[in-house]
Amino acid sequence: MIRTAKIIFCDNEHGTGDVTYPDFYQESAELAQYFIVSLSLKETRKAAKKAGWSRHNGADYCPQCTEGGI
Repeated sequence: MIRTAKIIFCDNEHGTGDVTYPDFYQESAELAQYFIVSLSLKETRKAAKKAGWSRHNGADYCPQCTEGGI
């Protein structure tokens, strides 16, 4: 079985992939479940928004950048 995952990268100073949704750098059952479920782009954006991510002018921002007023 092959699954495709949608990963959101913070477009602020994290453009090198330092900050992602879901958190790629954290090994957990939650991340594994994310790949198993294989959310659509719309579902991924909705889940990211619940986790504190924002989107402005076509760019995605992590919760840390969102708190900074972007």
